[in-house]
Amino acid sequence: MSDIKICNPLLRIPLSLIIDDSCPVINKAYYWIQQRHDWRIRHRPNTQPSGWEIHYNRLPSMPNTIPADFTAKWGEWCGEQGIKGKFSIVPFPAGIGRVDQGFKGFPESELEKWLQVAKEVIWNNFDLTPEMLTHTRVVDLDTWQLTEAWEQGEWVDPPVDKLTEYIVAAMQLLKNVGIPCEGVTSPGAFGKQKEEAHSRAILDAALYVNNNPRPFYFLWLIHDQLPDVPIWQIDKDKGQAIASIVSCAGDWFGATGYDTADADLFITEDLESGRLPAVLADERPCVLVGHWPCFYVNDEIGFQVLKTVKQRLDAYDPDGTRTLWMKNSEIGHYWMARRLSNIQPVPNDRQAEQIIQIGTQFPTTNFTLSTDTVANRIQVNGLDLKQVQSRRDFRSGTYLTEAGKTYLAFELNQGQTTIFLLQ
Repeated sequence: MSDIKICNPLLRIPLSLIIDDSCPVINKAYYWIQQRHDWRIRHRPNTQPSGWEIHYNRLPSMPNTIPADFTAKWGEWCGEQGIKGKFSIVPFPAGIGRVDQGFKGFPESELEKWLQVAKEVIWNNFDLTPEMLTHTRVVDLDTWQLTEAWEQGEWVDPPVDKLTEYIVAAMQLLKNVGIPCEGVTSPGAFGKQKEEAHSRAILDAALYVNNNPRPFYFLWLIHDQLPDVPIWQIDKDKGQAIASIVSCAGDWFGATGYDTADADLFITEDLESGRLPAVLADERPCVLVGHWPCFYVNDEIGFQVLKTVKQRLDAYDPDGTRTLWMKNSEIGHYWMARRLSNIQPVPNDRQAEQIIQIGTQFPTTNFTLSTDTVANRIQVNGLDLKQVQSRRDFRSGTYLTEAGKTYLAFELNQGQTTIFLLQ
């Protein structure tokens, strides 16, 4: 019986771009810096500013808004380039206004236009998620007033009994404007010290608000180890689980627009150094993260870095056979299927025929297997796969024979899948 292995989707390394701190109309960095400064003066007047607050003196020249027109330009460029990933929509950004009610001091038409761009342009290639409610101070859900606690401060170790309700509120605001989210993003290290409870709360909230049994979340950024895709809260019978999408690199796009912005830290011009080549060499999901303000602020410095990084990734994979841009949810679903599906060869008396059965409650697209059987015909649930001659043509619904192995890709549905390989 030949050896059966699950491969990366279409034999390609997943690439994904996470955009954090994005929100309708306002520049969240501007208000975060302002609120953090005011909070520090109230509570810790004898301490020095840290984090983004070091840019407090730049506020007079920093825009407090990021226009919908720019969001459309950025999203259209990403679509043209085939870039996919995750894009946050902070639903009550800095407590300035709720996405379902409007932003005092800003034109209602700008919010409407921004949400239209998010739905019609960004959503095509990016999962849309809340980044909890404000990304600044914690909201009292009884009054909808800001408290003195911070989502990425005190709620790094959050009160477990309030987590689900808080995440439900964030998801519901997006659903109120027609965006059922695919997962959530932690503002900063929100929930990190209670990840077990945090992941449970996200899954429960996703089931309650959107009837989504397989969401994802973004919490971890690891730039000194090889990343993975941890799966939490597994219930194989119900087909429920939640994936942790881990970024492999720091935000070297510029964060606020005034922080480190250097394409070489991602991948150098010779394609040999920077963080990404080592991750790509190990064929791990290569997830980049950038904060939305830098793509617009300071002459769009982050956007320029992104364009350079994309050019270099294209040079790394000139014929498109090594990498595959994916949404965060697509990576999550693939890794759930990879780890939680039961794959069994079926014994039979015909030496020229191999039968494989897969049972799963975790569907995914582009599911890819390898076997050391050299097949001349393959059927998946009674339908023939098309044989192709190169990795460039290898797609879902095809198979490829190469160096004594056969690779096959197909849509993995819930339930039972039967595969026949004929030699």
